[in-house]
Amino acid sequence: MKRSKIKKIVDAEKIAAGEVVERPANIVKELIENSIDAGAKEIRVIIKKAGKNLIQIIDDGIGIPPDEIDLAFERHTSSKIVNIEDLERLSTLGFRGEALASIAVVSQVEITSRIKEKERGVKLLLKDGKIIEKEEVFCPIGTDIKVKSLFYNTPARLKFLRKDPTELGHITDIIQRYALAYPQLHFIYTHNNLSILNCPASNDLRTTVFHIYGKKVTNLMESINHKEDNFNLYGLMGHSEISKNNRTHSSFLLNKRYVISDLLFRAVQEAYKRTLMIGKFPFFILNLEIDPSVIDFNVHPKKLHIRFENEEYVYNKVYNIVRKFVEEKFIEKEDTYNYSEISKYAAPKLDKDKEELYKEAQILIDATELYTEDRYENIQPNENVFTHHSSKVEKEALEKKVQLNLTNSDIVDGTDEFYSVDSVLRGNYIDLKNFPKLRLISRTGQLSNKTYIILEGINENGEAGFYILDQHAASERVNKEFFYNFYKSSIRSKQKLITPLKIEVSPSERFFLESNLKEITKLGFDFEHFGGNTFVLRAVPIVMGKTPNLHIINEIISDITNIGKDKSFSDKLEEIINYLACHKSIRGGDDMSLQSIRKLIIDLANCKDSFHCAHGRPTLKFFSFKELDKLFKRIV
Repeated sequence: MKRSKIKKIVDAEKIAAGEVVERPANIVKELIENSIDAGAKEIRVIIKKAGKNLIQIIDDGIGIPPDEIDLAFERHTSSKIVNIEDLERLSTLGFRGEALASIAVVSQVEITSRIKEKERGVKLLLKDGKIIEKEEVFCPIGTDIKVKSLFYNTPARLKFLRKDPTELGHITDIIQRYALAYPQLHFIYTHNNLSILNCPASNDLRTTVFHIYGKKVTNLMESINHKEDNFNLYGLMGHSEISKNNRTHSSFLLNKRYVISDLLFRAVQEAYKRTLMIGKFPFFILNLEIDPSVIDFNVHPKKLHIRFENEEYVYNKVYNIVRKFVEEKFIEKEDTYNYSEISKYAAPKLDKDKEELYKEAQILIDATELYTEDRYENIQPNENVFTHHSSKVEKEALEKKVQLNLTNSDIVDGTDEFYSVDSVLRGNYIDLKNFPKLRLISRTGQLSNKTYIILEGINENGEAGFYILDQHAASERVNKEFFYNFYKSSIRSKQKLITPLKIEVSPSERFFLESNLKEITKLGFDFEHFGGNTFVLRAVPIVMGKTPNLHIINEIISDITNIGKDKSFSDKLEEIINYLACHKSIRGGDDMSLQSIRKLIIDLANCKDSFHCAHGRPTLKFFSFKELDKLFKRIV
């Protein structure tokens, strides 16, 4: 093998810039951090064509001195640190000295800046990282920087940028995070001359949350404020009603810097136990202020990931603080509320006979002795089975059951079910020494975990046996094909809402809806932009029901926005449909009637792929009687 000589890389600056500048949102982040470090009170973000044509940040900070502005665009120059020891006392957002240099290498930059000691400011024009023009100009105190034609000189990187809505979503996400981190600052954000976000300087996190997430989310958040020496944790914690399907919606701010820390997120998630459904994540905005010397921010080029000197200490502190808060606000308080609410509607006391039957239904009885009416009077207690002497009520129950058996109805009224000896027999275990604890399968075939259903049947080869049906997987398959057929069909049946739903969304969700309204309409949801971050929902697919829950609609918008943020809607169509199918499916644990089970089986049989759910899991499993005969050694 012939060895190549070691040579200096041509255009190394452009390659290295990729560590900092991956997409327009990275530039927005770096420039906003510089504005905050400059003490700005107002930060204006102007974007055109999702940052590909223009990213402009205007602030009223202290500005850059004329004799230092040239140096600011050289690599590894900074006003924040001088040597590596300064990282231990880091109190600023920017510090690596790479951002401006990296940005200038892959774009055309125009910057104007003035300090209060000067009547005039300085204007620079840069191309390929080189200053091509410099002049004095009249301008306000602060800095105005324009980044134009991003990646114009690196087409390979330009082609990897996503479509405008995707890139805009990332930009919006960054701006929202810093608006939440610094509610005392005024953030103004526009795209293609349309106002996206205007968060006035309020000094109040709740007001900023209102501007970003809307009134409903704001009302479902509780303030937390824990202070002690070198460990302050404060912000807003969400109720379970606004929990999310993933953790990307929440914000953890470390010394007012947005960070991604699995350690911190896990601590909060664990603290929320007993308040959220399985698979749900808490929604929160938390700021942790600790000694910067115990944090390493320098483990990632974009300064998003961090490391702690003592991770166990930080985890335990955050967990204990949040857990105590959750117990007080979301467990004890809600339990008391729920108990008082339920007690208002408590059922009246059962009469004597019903009360007696209810008690007897809890007793383990010998099912074989009670099963036939002609042996009813001759019940003999079994020494291994705890039985109860026959009563008038039991006899009436048996007589009533005989009448019920004469009908052909699948529905048994709740009162009839209460008197039905069949329900007593099926509901109680046969409890014998040295033998498994057994009871009969429910009248619907649904097992007690309410996840699987036992069905007798014949397979495609004509073999007799039984099937086990996974009710959630089957329902998910039915719903997936419903949404696919709905999306592709020119004839669509929607459920028009008698009262349209007014829905508030976040700015990033607004972009997604506006950019994909036609595609979303093909799935059966008729959204109309009402103005600002508000939409009106006028129709839903019939599978959603006549009166969809507002919280569920908000959750769907939030989740499909998250699914579709990195690629186009068409690229993520199957994933979005899978999500919608799963969201509206019968769940494991849902009680099902005979009619609903029968309908589910018929709908499943009419699917193109009846045997796999939306994610590829089996819906049905077959076990032949021949297999059982082999298992029990009836045949070899």
